[in-house]
This record gives sequence, structure tokens and C-alpha cells, in this order.
Amino acid sequence: MKLFCLPYAGASAAIYMKWKKSLEPVAECVPLELAGRGVRSKEPFYKGMEDASEDVLEQLLRRVDGKPYAVFGHSMGGMILYEVARKIRQRKLPPPSALFFSGRPSPDTPRKEAPIHELPDGEFAEKIIAMGATSKEIFSMPALMNVFVPVLRADFLLVETYRYEEAEPLPWRLTAIAGTEEQWTDDEVEGWNRHTSEGCRIVRLPGGHFYWQHDAETLHDVLKDVLQNAIRTETFAQGGWE
Repeated sequence: MKLFCLPYAGASAAIYMKWKKSLEPVAECVPLELAGRGVRSKEPFYKGMEDASEDVLEQLLRRVDGKPYAVFGHSMGGMILYEVARKIRQRKLPPPSALFFSGRPSPDTPRKEAPIHELPDGEFAEKIIAMGATSKEIFSMPALMNVFVPVLRADFLLVETYRYEEAEPLPWRLTAIAGTEEQWTDDEVEGWNRHTSEGCRIVRLPGGHFYWQHDAETLHDVLKDVLQNAIRTETFAQGGWE
């Protein structure tokens, strides 16, 4: 089974390359690159969530080969994944065998933080550094800042301008994963249950928002367990991406 992976704000598909060996032989890890970074650095950033979700869906359509597939999204990647899943249902495309929402509360959770994407560089850098995934050194090197900051601003604009629109629950079982020291409460993470008619497995792993960067093995064990269960109960032979 292919496991497509969507990155968090400011990151590229490269963050998932080290997952490939760990997830074998249960899954083939397929990182998906978003516009404006990595090998797609010359492409314009998304104007909003609609652009992002359409682009990701197109990538899935090109890469799924008629076999079972799953998708993992962390933080911003989880937000994009939710909208992609809604499009898959609306267009009656063959469904994913598993959906993993990491580092995100349910999509109808109100934002707690004030927007930061329009802050001056200094204040913007302070907010980003406080989140714990970005080295201070990056913001002290003009060459790196010129590349990195525009990506971050574009991604935070995407996140901060997203507005949830009420919809029917997804008809598939979900898995929601978050760190135990994450800002999101149990109620906010468990809110994913409202967005599926098939139930949601809730997993809290040690650490903060970027819990898996320090202990990827534990996360991978969770992913492989869910994927193995999906493979055992798979009824995908009735359809395919044709």
C-alpha cells in the first residue's frame, strides 16, 4: 500500500524521505511536494485552501495505480488532507484505506492564536522559533531567510485564512495523532469523531507539536498497525483508479 505524506508549514517533501525504510514492507512512503518549495520551488504559492487541495488531489490521481492507498498529513498537511478527503467523497473517487491527521485538532476547532503571516520579519521569526521546529540560525542568515521566510508566510496565510464549512461526516475510519504536550486538548483532538461516521482512533504520543521528530519509530509503529489492519480488511478489489 502507498502511504502519501503531506508536510507541515514551511517544510518540503524531503522531511519524509527517512521514513521510507522504516515503513517497509508494510507501506511504500510517497512524500508529496507542495507548490513553492523543493523541486517545485519555482511554482507560485497557493492562493488558498482550494488551490492547495486541488493540487494535492491531482497529485494523488497521477500516482495512485489502482491499489489501496493511505494519506498522512501533519499540522497544515492535515488541514489540506481533510479538504482533499471531502473532494474524494464528493467526486465519488475510490476512497483511501486509511487517513492520518497528525498535530491537528478537528477542523471545526476555533483558532486560538492571532494571525502571524503579516507580522514584520523580526516578530514573525520569534513566533516561528517559539513553535520549536525551526533553528534560530536560519533567521540569522539572509540567504536562508530569503528562501525560507516566503514559504512560511505563504503557508501561514493558507492556514490562517482557512474557514471550515460544515459538511457531512466522512464515511471512513480516521486516525488522529497528537503529542501529549501539544496545545490541543483531548476534547479538540477527539473532535475528529464528529467528522467521520465510522469512528476515529485517537493516539497521544510523548512530545509536543513535532512529537514524531524525536521518536519516529513509535509513530511508525502506529501507522503500520493501522495499515496492516486496513490491508487485512481491504475490499478495494471492487474498484480502482482507472
